[in-house]
Amino acid sequence: MSTDASDLRLLLVRQPDAAGRRSQLVDALAERVDLVDVLHPQLTRLQHNAILARSFHPRRSTWRGRAGFNERMATRQTASVQRHLAGHRGSHDLIMQFQTLCAPGFDRSGVPYTIYTDNTMALTRRHYPAWAPISKHAADWWMRYEASIFRGAAAVFTYSEFARRSVIEDYGCSQDAVLAAGAGANQMLDSLEQRDHSVPRALFVGFELERKGGSVLLDAWPTVRSRLPDAELIIAGPRRAPRRPLPDGVTWVGRGSRETISELYRSASLFVMPSLFEPWGHVFVEAMGHGLPCIATLGCAMPEIIEDGVTGRLVPAGEPQPLADALVELLGDPARKAAMGRAGYEKVRREYLWMHVADRVLARIKDLRLVAT
Repeated sequence: MSTDASDLRLLLVRQPDAAGRRSQLVDALAERVDLVDVLHPQLTRLQHNAILARSFHPRRSTWRGRAGFNERMATRQTASVQRHLAGHRGSHDLIMQFQTLCAPGFDRSGVPYTIYTDNTMALTRRHYPAWAPISKHAADWWMRYEASIFRGAAAVFTYSEFARRSVIEDYGCSQDAVLAAGAGANQMLDSLEQRDHSVPRALFVGFELERKGGSVLLDAWPTVRSRLPDAELIIAGPRRAPRRPLPDGVTWVGRGSRETISELYRSASLFVMPSLFEPWGHVFVEAMGHGLPCIATLGCAMPEIIEDGVTGRLVPAGEPQPLADALVELLGDPARKAAMGRAGYEKVRREYLWMHVADRVLARIKDLRLVAT
Protein backbone atom coordinates (compact mmCIF):
# COMPACT_ATOMS: atom_id res chain seq x y z
CA MET A 1 0.00 0.00 0.00
CA SER A 2 1.37 3.43 -0.93
CA THR A 3 0.40 6.63 0.88
CA ASP A 4 -2.08 7.42 -1.88
CA ALA A 5 -3.44 3.84 -2.07
CA SER A 6 -7.00 3.84 -3.29
CA ASP A 7 -7.38 0.19 -2.20
CA LEU A 8 -7.53 1.08 1.51
CA ARG A 9 -11.17 1.14 2.56
CA LEU A 10 -11.37 3.68 5.39
CA LEU A 11 -14.28 4.43 7.70
CA LEU A 12 -14.16 7.67 9.69
CA VAL A 13 -15.81 8.47 13.03
CA ARG A 14 -16.01 12.12 14.08
CA GLN A 15 -18.27 14.60 15.83
CA PRO A 16 -20.41 16.64 13.42
CA ASP A 17 -19.21 20.19 12.90
CA ALA A 18 -21.52 22.66 14.63
CA ALA A 19 -21.56 24.81 11.48
CA GLY A 20 -22.07 21.83 9.18
CA ARG A 21 -18.63 22.14 7.58
CA ARG A 22 -16.75 19.11 6.32
CA SER A 23 -13.29 18.55 7.79
CA GLN A 24 -10.48 19.37 5.40
CA LEU A 25 -8.62 16.29 6.67
CA VAL A 26 -11.60 14.21 5.58
CA ASP A 27 -11.30 15.73 2.11
CA ALA A 28 -7.54 15.08 2.01
CA LEU A 29 -8.03 11.44 3.01
CA ALA A 30 -10.86 11.00 0.49
CA GLU A 31 -8.47 12.05 -2.28
CA ARG A 32 -6.04 9.27 -1.30
CA VAL A 33 -8.10 6.27 -0.17
CA ASP A 34 -11.51 4.71 -0.61
CA LEU A 35 -13.51 6.62 2.00
CA VAL A 36 -16.44 4.35 2.77
CA ASP A 37 -18.37 6.65 5.08
CA VAL A 38 -18.13 9.26 7.83
CA LEU A 39 -20.05 8.24 10.94
CA HIS A 40 -21.23 10.71 13.57
CA PRO A 41 -22.16 9.54 17.07
CA GLN A 42 -25.72 10.65 17.69
CA LEU A 43 -27.89 10.92 20.77
CA THR A 44 -31.64 11.24 20.81
CA ARG A 45 -32.94 14.60 21.94
CA LEU A 46 -34.24 12.93 25.12
CA GLN A 47 -30.82 11.43 25.91
CA HIS A 48 -29.03 14.70 25.20
CA ASN A 49 -31.44 16.76 27.32
CA ALA A 50 -31.21 14.28 30.19
CA ILE A 51 -27.41 14.56 30.23
CA LEU A 52 -27.61 18.35 30.11
CA ALA A 53 -30.09 18.37 32.98
CA ARG A 54 -27.93 16.10 35.17
CA SER A 55 -24.82 18.17 34.36
CA PHE A 56 -26.37 21.57 35.03
CA HIS A 57 -24.25 24.34 36.49
CA PRO A 58 -25.09 28.08 36.48
CA ARG A 59 -21.75 28.88 34.87
CA ARG A 60 -22.01 28.04 31.17
CA SER A 61 -18.37 26.93 30.75
CA THR A 62 -18.64 24.55 33.73
CA TRP A 63 -21.94 23.17 32.46
CA ARG A 64 -20.42 22.57 29.03
CA GLY A 65 -17.41 20.80 30.53
CA ARG A 66 -19.53 18.57 32.76
CA ALA A 67 -21.71 17.55 29.83
CA GLY A 68 -18.79 16.94 27.48
CA PHE A 69 -16.60 14.88 29.81
CA ASN A 70 -19.45 12.69 30.95
CA GLU A 71 -19.64 8.91 31.38
CA ARG A 72 -23.22 8.74 30.14
CA MET A 73 -22.41 10.87 27.12
CA ALA A 74 -19.43 8.67 26.23
CA THR A 75 -21.26 5.37 26.64
CA ARG A 76 -24.28 6.51 24.66
CA GLN A 77 -22.12 7.88 21.85
CA THR A 78 -20.21 4.61 21.80
CA ALA A 79 -23.47 2.66 21.53
CA SER A 80 -24.52 4.92 18.65
CA VAL A 81 -21.29 4.27 16.77
CA GLN A 82 -21.56 0.53 17.41
CA ARG A 83 -25.01 0.49 15.81
CA HIS A 84 -23.63 2.32 12.76
CA LEU A 85 -20.68 -0.05 12.53
CA ALA A 86 -22.98 -3.07 12.59
CA GLY A 87 -24.44 -1.87 9.30
CA HIS A 88 -20.98 -1.53 7.74
CA ARG A 89 -19.54 -4.98 8.46
CA GLY A 90 -17.22 -6.10 5.69
CA SER A 91 -17.20 -2.69 4.03
CA HIS A 92 -13.95 -1.31 5.48
CA ASP A 93 -10.39 -2.29 6.38
CA LEU A 94 -9.67 0.36 9.01
CA ILE A 95 -11.50 2.81 11.26
CA MET A 96 -10.09 6.24 12.02
CA GLN A 97 -11.73 8.21 14.82
CA PHE A 98 -11.19 11.90 15.54
CA GLN A 99 -10.79 12.52 19.31
CA THR A 100 -11.72 10.10 22.12
CA LEU A 101 -15.37 10.92 22.72
CA CYS A 102 -16.49 7.38 21.97
CA ALA A 103 -14.90 3.96 21.59
CA PRO A 104 -15.06 2.51 18.06
CA GLY A 105 -13.07 -0.62 18.90
CA PHE A 106 -15.56 -1.89 21.43
CA ASP A 107 -17.85 -3.43 18.79
CA ARG A 108 -15.45 -6.42 18.58
CA SER A 109 -15.70 -6.55 14.81
CA GLY A 110 -12.01 -7.31 14.52
CA VAL A 111 -11.42 -4.30 12.27
CA PRO A 112 -8.46 -2.25 13.61
CA TYR A 113 -8.98 1.38 14.52
CA THR A 114 -6.80 4.44 14.93
CA ILE A 115 -7.28 7.67 16.90
CA TYR A 116 -6.43 11.22 15.82
CA THR A 117 -6.49 13.66 18.73
CA ASP A 118 -5.06 16.95 19.95
CA ASN A 119 -5.28 16.47 23.72
CA THR A 120 -5.63 14.07 26.63
CA MET A 121 -7.37 14.31 29.98
CA ALA A 122 -3.98 13.80 31.63
CA LEU A 123 -2.67 17.02 30.06
CA THR A 124 -5.82 18.92 30.97
CA ARG A 125 -5.63 17.81 34.61
CA ARG A 126 -1.93 18.62 34.80
CA HIS A 127 -1.89 22.00 33.07
CA TYR A 128 -5.38 23.52 33.11
CA PRO A 129 -8.00 21.57 35.12
CA ALA A 130 -10.50 24.41 34.69
CA TRP A 131 -11.02 23.18 31.11
CA ALA A 132 -12.60 19.97 32.47
CA PRO A 133 -14.53 21.19 35.55
CA ILE A 134 -15.52 17.72 36.75
CA SER A 135 -15.07 15.79 39.97
CA LYS A 136 -11.99 13.68 40.69
CA HIS A 137 -14.15 10.56 40.39
CA ALA A 138 -15.38 11.63 36.94
CA ALA A 139 -11.86 12.59 35.81
CA ASP A 140 -10.45 9.26 37.00
CA TRP A 141 -13.18 7.44 35.07
CA TRP A 142 -12.36 9.45 31.94
CA MET A 143 -8.65 8.66 32.29
CA ARG A 144 -9.41 4.92 32.44
CA TYR A 145 -11.79 5.25 29.51
CA GLU A 146 -9.21 7.12 27.43
CA ALA A 147 -6.55 4.55 28.36
CA SER A 148 -8.76 1.73 27.07
CA ILE A 149 -9.27 3.58 23.78
CA PHE A 150 -5.60 4.46 23.30
CA ARG A 151 -4.35 0.98 24.20
CA GLY A 152 -6.91 -0.71 21.99
CA ALA A 153 -5.96 1.40 18.98
CA ALA A 154 -3.65 0.01 16.33
CA ALA A 155 -2.13 3.49 16.12
CA VAL A 156 -2.66 6.88 17.75
CA PHE A 157 -2.03 10.07 15.78
CA THR A 158 -1.66 13.27 17.75
CA TYR A 159 -1.47 16.84 16.55
CA SER A 160 1.68 17.53 18.58
CA GLU A 161 4.70 15.93 20.19
CA PHE A 162 3.34 17.44 23.42
CA ALA A 163 0.24 15.24 23.19
CA ARG A 164 2.23 12.27 21.85
CA ARG A 165 4.37 12.17 24.99
CA SER A 166 1.21 12.15 27.11
CA VAL A 167 -0.31 9.20 25.25
CA ILE A 168 2.92 7.26 25.78
CA GLU A 169 3.80 8.33 29.33
CA ASP A 170 0.36 8.79 30.90
CA TYR A 171 -1.46 5.93 29.18
CA GLY A 172 1.26 3.33 28.67
CA CYS A 173 1.13 3.14 24.87
CA SER A 174 4.04 1.91 22.78
CA GLN A 175 6.22 4.65 21.32
CA ASP A 176 6.08 3.00 17.90
CA ALA A 177 2.28 3.13 17.87
CA VAL A 178 2.00 6.89 18.51
CA LEU A 179 2.90 9.50 15.88
CA ALA A 180 2.72 13.30 16.04
CA ALA A 181 1.08 13.88 12.65
CA GLY A 182 0.48 17.62 12.99
CA ALA A 183 -2.57 19.51 11.76
CA GLY A 184 -3.31 21.76 8.80
CA ALA A 185 -4.35 25.33 8.16
CA ASN A 186 -8.09 25.64 7.62
CA GLN A 187 -7.55 28.87 5.68
CA MET A 188 -4.55 30.73 4.25
CA LEU A 189 -3.57 33.21 1.55
CA ASP A 190 -2.66 32.06 -1.96
CA SER A 191 0.34 34.40 -1.86
CA LEU A 192 1.83 37.23 0.19
CA GLU A 193 1.97 39.75 -2.66
CA GLN A 194 -0.53 42.12 -1.01
CA ARG A 195 0.69 41.57 2.56
CA ASP A 196 1.22 44.87 4.43
CA HIS A 197 3.06 45.01 7.77
CA SER A 198 3.26 48.78 8.11
CA VAL A 199 0.24 49.22 10.39
CA PRO A 200 0.99 48.38 14.07
CA ARG A 201 -2.13 46.24 14.44
CA ALA A 202 -2.16 43.04 16.54
CA LEU A 203 -4.90 40.41 16.33
CA PHE A 204 -6.09 37.94 18.96
CA VAL A 205 -8.48 35.12 17.97
CA GLY A 206 -9.78 32.68 20.55
CA PHE A 207 -13.16 31.63 21.97
CA GLU A 208 -11.94 31.21 25.56
CA LEU A 209 -10.49 34.51 26.71
CA GLU A 210 -8.97 33.30 29.99
CA ARG A 211 -7.39 30.05 28.77
CA LYS A 212 -6.08 31.73 25.65
CA GLY A 213 -4.32 34.41 27.72
CA GLY A 214 -6.64 37.23 26.73
CA SER A 215 -6.71 38.74 30.21
CA VAL A 216 -2.91 38.74 30.35
CA LEU A 217 -2.89 40.46 26.97
CA LEU A 218 -5.27 43.16 28.22
CA ASP A 219 -3.01 43.65 31.24
CA ALA A 220 -0.01 44.09 28.95
CA TRP A 221 -1.68 46.41 26.44
CA PRO A 222 -1.48 49.75 28.35
CA THR A 223 2.32 49.33 28.44
CA VAL A 224 2.32 48.72 24.68
CA ARG A 225 0.24 51.86 24.06
CA SER A 226 2.47 53.97 26.29
CA ARG A 227 5.44 53.04 24.11
CA LEU A 228 3.62 52.80 20.76
CA PRO A 229 0.69 55.28 20.86
CA ASP A 230 -0.59 54.20 17.43
CA ALA A 231 -0.71 50.47 18.27
CA GLU A 232 -4.04 48.71 17.79
CA LEU A 233 -5.35 45.43 19.19
CA ILE A 234 -8.31 43.52 17.72
CA ILE A 235 -9.88 40.81 19.89
CA ALA A 236 -12.10 38.30 18.10
CA GLY A 237 -13.71 35.09 19.25
CA PRO A 238 -14.97 35.42 22.83
CA ARG A 239 -18.73 35.74 23.08
CA ARG A 240 -18.67 38.22 25.95
CA ALA A 241 -16.36 41.13 26.68
CA PRO A 242 -14.77 41.29 30.14
CA ARG A 243 -16.51 43.41 32.73
CA ARG A 244 -13.55 45.74 33.14
CA PRO A 245 -13.11 48.68 30.73
CA LEU A 246 -11.07 47.90 27.63
CA PRO A 247 -7.73 49.74 27.38
CA ASP A 248 -7.23 52.42 24.74
CA GLY A 249 -6.54 51.02 21.30
CA VAL A 250 -8.50 47.79 21.81
CA THR A 251 -11.41 46.85 19.52
CA TRP A 252 -13.69 44.02 20.63
CA VAL A 253 -15.17 42.04 17.71
CA GLY A 254 -16.69 39.04 19.51
CA ARG A 255 -17.76 35.99 17.57
CA GLY A 256 -17.18 36.32 13.85
CA SER A 257 -17.79 34.24 10.73
CA ARG A 258 -14.96 32.47 8.95
CA GLU A 259 -15.02 35.26 6.38
CA THR A 260 -14.78 37.93 9.09
CA ILE A 261 -11.83 36.20 10.74
CA SER A 262 -10.10 35.84 7.38
CA GLU A 263 -10.46 39.57 6.77
CA LEU A 264 -9.05 40.29 10.23
CA TYR A 265 -6.01 38.14 9.45
CA ARG A 266 -5.49 40.14 6.27
CA SER A 267 -5.81 43.52 7.98
CA ALA A 268 -3.47 42.76 10.91
CA SER A 269 0.32 42.79 10.88
CA LEU A 270 0.87 40.53 13.92
CA PHE A 271 -0.95 37.69 15.65
CA VAL A 272 -0.86 37.27 19.43
CA MET A 273 -2.40 34.58 21.64
CA PRO A 274 -0.47 34.11 24.92
CA SER A 275 -2.28 30.92 25.93
CA LEU A 276 -2.05 29.44 29.39
CA PHE A 277 -2.86 25.99 27.98
CA GLU A 278 -2.74 25.13 24.28
CA PRO A 279 -2.56 21.47 23.19
CA TRP A 280 -2.18 22.67 19.59
CA GLY A 281 -3.46 26.02 18.28
CA HIS A 282 -5.01 26.00 14.80
CA VAL A 283 -5.14 29.79 14.79
CA PHE A 284 -1.35 30.04 14.90
CA VAL A 285 -1.14 27.96 11.73
CA GLU A 286 -3.87 30.03 10.09
CA ALA A 287 -2.16 33.29 11.10
CA MET A 288 1.15 32.05 9.68
CA GLY A 289 -0.75 31.03 6.55
CA HIS A 290 -1.74 34.70 6.25
CA GLY A 291 1.87 35.86 6.57
CA LEU A 292 1.62 37.01 10.18
CA PRO A 293 4.37 36.61 12.76
CA CYS A 294 2.99 35.08 15.96
CA ILE A 295 3.51 35.78 19.64
CA ALA A 296 2.70 32.82 21.89
CA THR A 297 3.94 31.33 25.14
CA LEU A 298 6.69 28.86 25.93
CA GLY A 299 4.48 25.98 27.10
CA CYS A 300 2.54 23.08 25.65
CA ALA A 301 2.69 22.62 21.85
CA MET A 302 3.25 26.25 20.91
CA PRO A 303 7.07 25.99 20.54
CA GLU A 304 6.49 23.17 18.05
CA ILE A 305 4.62 25.58 15.76
CA ILE A 306 6.39 28.90 16.37
CA GLU A 307 10.16 29.21 16.19
CA ASP A 308 11.27 31.98 18.52
CA GLY A 309 13.03 34.76 16.62
CA VAL A 310 12.25 33.21 13.23
CA THR A 311 8.46 33.00 12.81
CA GLY A 312 7.53 34.97 15.94
CA ARG A 313 8.26 35.30 19.63
CA LEU A 314 7.69 33.01 22.63
CA VAL A 315 7.22 34.53 26.07
CA PRO A 316 6.50 33.14 29.56
CA ALA A 317 2.83 32.36 30.16
CA GLY A 318 0.88 34.61 32.49
CA GLU A 319 3.43 37.46 32.58
CA PRO A 320 2.26 40.80 31.11
CA GLN A 321 5.67 42.56 30.98
CA PRO A 322 7.56 40.11 28.70
CA LEU A 323 4.45 39.98 26.52
CA ALA A 324 4.35 43.78 26.27
CA ASP A 325 8.06 43.88 25.40
CA ALA A 326 7.57 41.35 22.58
CA LEU A 327 4.57 43.25 21.21
CA VAL A 328 6.48 46.55 21.18
CA GLU A 329 9.52 44.88 19.63
CA LEU A 330 7.57 43.50 16.67
CA LEU A 331 4.77 46.01 16.18
CA GLY A 332 7.34 48.77 15.83
CA ASP A 333 9.45 46.92 13.25
CA PRO A 334 7.61 46.36 9.93
CA ALA A 335 10.64 44.81 8.22
CA ARG A 336 11.09 42.20 10.92
CA LYS A 337 7.38 41.40 10.92
CA ALA A 338 7.51 40.90 7.16
CA ALA A 339 10.53 38.57 7.40
CA MET A 340 8.96 36.51 10.18
CA GLY A 341 5.65 36.43 8.33
CA ARG A 342 7.32 35.06 5.20
CA ALA A 343 9.16 32.42 7.22
CA GLY A 344 5.92 31.32 8.89
CA TYR A 345 4.06 31.23 5.60
CA GLU A 346 6.69 28.99 4.02
CA LYS A 347 6.60 26.69 7.06
CA VAL A 348 2.86 26.25 6.62
CA ARG A 349 3.32 25.45 2.94
CA ARG A 350 6.00 22.86 3.81
CA GLU A 351 4.46 21.21 6.86
CA TYR A 352 0.98 22.37 7.81
CA LEU A 353 -1.36 21.62 4.93
CA TRP A 354 -3.97 18.93 5.48
CA MET A 355 -2.49 16.91 2.64
CA HIS A 356 0.73 16.69 4.67
CA VAL A 357 -1.21 15.29 7.63
CA ALA A 358 -3.01 12.74 5.44
CA ASP A 359 0.27 11.59 3.91
CA ARG A 360 1.94 11.20 7.33
CA VAL A 361 -1.02 9.20 8.65
CA LEU A 362 -1.19 6.90 5.65
CA ALA A 363 2.57 6.37 5.62
CA ARG A 364 2.45 5.20 9.25
CA ILE A 365 -0.50 2.92 8.49
CA LYS A 366 1.64 1.37 5.78
CA ASP A 367 4.70 1.09 8.04
CA LEU A 368 2.72 -0.64 10.80
CA ARG A 369 1.02 -2.97 8.32
CA LEU A 370 -2.35 -2.25 9.89
CA VAL A 371 -4.21 -3.60 6.87
CA ALA A 372 -3.42 -6.16 4.20
CA THR A 373 -1.37 -4.78 1.33
